[in-house]
Amino acid sequence: MHQFDHFQAFEHAIEEARQNPKISFVMESTISRFYGEESLQSVDIKNIKTGEVTNFKTDGTFIFIGYVPNTEFLKGKVELNQWGEIVVKNDMSTSVEGVYAAGDSITKKFRQVTTAVGDGTIAALASSAYLNELKKKMNN
Repeated sequence: MHQFDHFQAFEHAIEEARQNPKISFVMESTISRFYGEESLQSVDIKNIKTGEVTNFKTDGTFIFIGYVPNTEFLKGKVELNQWGEIVVKNDMSTSVEGVYAAGDSITKKFRQVTTAVGDGTIAALASSAYLNELKKKMNN
């Protein structure tokens, strides 16, 4: 199951998954509910575009990507996209001057520890440069 109409992964990995007869693809959908008493019995799958909900019998799920970023407190303060991710420029600056963001809560293609560390470095350097410029303006 994938929330988008296309995958954000390496083509060879996508093709390998497509070749596996045990894997089915449900695009532009999310799991909206889990059912079961002692163990999982089924899930409701909601199509993001149509809103249609389909019940799918399963005894297990494996969530390996996908999350809801913890950005609710930023609504109305900085620009967020439809998924609640913080919209940033290349220097990690947000829609609010002097506010920077980094890591898995920003809009980006790859979500790995190494990319988050890189984002943090960029945000730190850019915010330092911003503060230096602000300091110069205040001293003039």
